[in-house]
Amino acid sequence: MAKVNKDRKKELIKVKLSAILLKSSSNPKFERVTIIDVKLSPDSANAVVFYSVFGSKTDTSDITEALNKASGFFQARLANTLTSRNTPKLRFVFDGGFDHSASIDKLLVEIKKDLHVAPDDQC
Repeated sequence: MAKVNKDRKKELIKVKLSAILLKSSSNPKFERVTIIDVKLSPDSANAVVFYSVFGSKTDTSDITEALNKASGFFQARLANTLTSRNTPKLRFVFDGGFDHSASIDKLLVEIKKDLHVAPDDQC
């Protein structure tokens, strides 16, 4: 039963943080930030927030630094929306999985094109 409750809390934090980023933050660096996942510590005192950035040519180290500096702001806003007794301390980490999967997809498309051309060249 506790696992279900923890999973609900993770999803709730993810949704609420996304809304806070969209509506309440005024930093232009956060405009293209998308919350991907939230990992809670066993006691729910700390949360690692994984995010991605829309756009391929973005310096994520600056965005990570800005997000972590603003984590107190996000934690305070999150505390206003959560009904739990405590709000986890937030730490933001860039998740480059989507960028990596996009580059793999591009390579697969190129390989598929090469495979369709190869049989014609052998004749």
